[in-house]
Amino acid sequence: MPNITELKNIARAAADLLVAYSWKLWFWGDSIGLEGLLDAAELTGDQKYLGFVHGLFKGWLAREGYRSEFDYTAPGVALLRMYELSGDSTLLDAATRHAEYLAAFRKTHGGAYVRYENAAIEFPPELPPDHPDFHLVARAAGQVQSGGPCVFVDSVHFDGPFFAKLYQVTREDKYRRLALDNIVPQVDLLYDPDDRLFHHFWIESAGTRNGVAWGRGNGWGLLGVVETLEYVPPGELAGTCLVEVLRAVAERLSDLQDSGGGWHTVLNDAESYIETSIAAFVVDVFARAIERSWLKPEIYFPVIESAKDFLLRHVRPDGLLEGVSYETFPSTRVEHYRCMPRGGMVPWGQGPLLTALNSYVRLLDFMRGNEPPVGKDRPACALTTESR
Repeated sequence: MPNITELKNIARAAADLLVAYSWKLWFWGDSIGLEGLLDAAELTGDQKYLGFVHGLFKGWLAREGYRSEFDYTAPGVALLRMYELSGDSTLLDAATRHAEYLAAFRKTHGGAYVRYENAAIEFPPELPPDHPDFHLVARAAGQVQSGGPCVFVDSVHFDGPFFAKLYQVTREDKYRRLALDNIVPQVDLLYDPDDRLFHHFWIESAGTRNGVAWGRGNGWGLLGVVETLEYVPPGELAGTCLVEVLRAVAERLSDLQDSGGGWHTVLNDAESYIETSIAAFVVDVFARAIERSWLKPEIYFPVIESAKDFLLRHVRPDGLLEGVSYETFPSTRVEHYRCMPRGGMVPWGQGPLLTALNSYVRLLDFMRGNEPPVGKDRPACALTTESR
């Protein structure tokens, strides 16, 4: 078992690789990537990662008036954490403008904000030219179909936590309400209470989920739930059942964990491959939930230990987390997820690895009694927005 110094060295190598990534400012996965770099700075004490993140945000502000089509994926939580660390008021100003931008999107009849009006179904991932599947994927680009407006599980992490964090920073109640207005309808659409898992996306034209329990998508969903609860405590989230959803998915994931400590890329499909970023999300989420008494350590710490060991077996000496699937655009076919190429150095692989390492070390510290528990259990209730 690696000691803390070894874990810090792994984090440093992983973070050094991540800063070399060609950031798009912004795209799916940038949020967890920058949160990972902030966690790497906390874990290693190396301030260069803070400087890098701060610089990315300042560069974004210089062209903020020319938003990209994916600016709704901007790393809002990381932006606010960077503001707290730096005291740079321009970052807080940018966060309030970003909140106004997000709040202006239209909603579904059920109240969920629609970020992606014309979803590309089975759009191929962006592979480097030397990847063995490069030409195969390039040919598949001509088969892309339009899925129309959709609600994606990734947004459970982008939206609710950002508004919740903005509420924590400003104490303006409108941001607490926006946190609820975002995350509760999203969970309502994407969480399957029968299977106790999140689906990848919801299709507005059909009024249905896509029917695939994508593994990393469940990581996005759980992390969004946990971060929202961290920034707006459960007592201030009257009328929601986020803690109960967290517990239900955690229990299901524990049942689905492979004997080697990982999870299948389609969680309930044993024919799909084991994908590594899922374990990183699980370690991060479960550790944070145990620290706040939302999950029981005697049940879930063994799951964390097994997943952590699995992760470390898949980290190369240079810090790359191997076995991470490339950007996974939506599909209603399980085969699409089974065939997704792996092997990239991407923020949705390196970022979760860094957050997992930091949360794991914090959990060990907590379990030694160095930090008091925060948060309390809540009674069961129905998932609804009516009590706001």
